[in-house]
Amino acid sequence: MGLSVPLSETTPAGKEKKPRSPRGSSGLTSHAKRLLVGAVNLLETKYGKQNLVFHTGTLPSDSPAVKEMALRNSKQILKYWRKVLSRLLDRVGLPKDDIVIVLELQKRGAIHLHSVFVNRYQCGRYTLSLEQLDGAWRQALTAVIPALKTADFSAACNCERIKKSAGRYLAKYLSKGTKVQLDFSVTWYSIGDALKQRLKDLTKTVTTTIRDDFNFECLAKTIAGSKLGWCLNFFSLHGLEIRSLYGYFDYRQLDFAHTLLQWVSWVNDWTGDWLT
Repeated sequence: MGLSVPLSETTPAGKEKKPRSPRGSSGLTSHAKRLLVGAVNLLETKYGKQNLVFHTGTLPSDSPAVKEMALRNSKQILKYWRKVLSRLLDRVGLPKDDIVIVLELQKRGAIHLHSVFVNRYQCGRYTLSLEQLDGAWRQALTAVIPALKTADFSAACNCERIKKSAGRYLAKYLSKGTKVQLDFSVTWYSIGDALKQRLKDLTKTVTTTIRDDFNFECLAKTIAGSKLGWCLNFFSLHGLEIRSLYGYFDYRQLDFAHTLLQWVSWVNDWTGDWLT
């Protein structure tokens, strides 16, 4: 019944359709960064920052071919690392599912996997030693990239105690990564399904009615003049609905949605001129 034209070649209007970039080819999205920071903040609230560690595993190779292979197989590497680490944590009685992992491609080309998980520090030692984590890291990488079996893993890992905010600690590393544009898919992070669901359950929606002549400029200046302006990055305005974005959870458990609603109510009731 006539010829069919593939959707990848044209649009209904007859124009060429721009091919979709491979998933993750441009690096971490803003949504992913919010999700990662929110997840580790949630872990901090549940376990306490004194019980969390920031583990960094480095790809022990300077070979461009091996680095490309690692990026092309990033999904498998994150999967195996989570599997091996989870098994190790479970063996010593630590939470095996609450693990947050993010891949970082540095400007100089080095590839790191940063992981946040529970590893209690007592009497001058971790429950899981660095030697055990080194072995797990080697096991996960060589399972995906056999060429690394001859690599030197002696300085491939580092484990730090989190002294301040876990979320801000991770955010610092997320901001250091280089912008990329690859021609293949890359998986940049891994968060357990249960942890994702807990973040979804924290999503808030606030609905309010505003006047026809509502002064949005006044609201903007009120927010900008506060110390909470950065929180707006985690909220979106849908008509008259203020909704927290999926993945946001402040480590201080700050109810910014309620604060924003108070500001809206104040501007809504206020009829004077804004004082500059």
